[in-house]
Amino acid sequence: GLVDEVRALVDEYGVTAEDVSMQGLGYKEILEYLNGSLTLDEAVYKIKRDTRHFAKRQLTWFKREPEVLWVDKDKLATQKKQLDYILSVLNERHII
Repeated sequence: GLVDEVRALVDEYGVTAEDVSMQGLGYKEILEYLNGSLTLDEAVYKIKRDTRHFAKRQLTWFKREPEVLWVDKDKLATQKKQLDYILSVLNERHII
């Protein structure tokens, strides 16, 4: 659906690679595909690669943030247990 979405944005609104909205993950690569500078396989490869890199940078950033609360969903199997855990930590930290 991303190819159709980007094609519609180009056709209906005249967006270009210079538009900020087209700088998001996936959009610029699909624009390159539509412009003929990448094959669809190359675009998909770049999207997957860049998404992995972005996720890794996010994880690194979050790990440096002392206020981030990590919840191990495997140890807290139900949503109720997860919510109870989160609420207990927030209470301990006097946030709520």
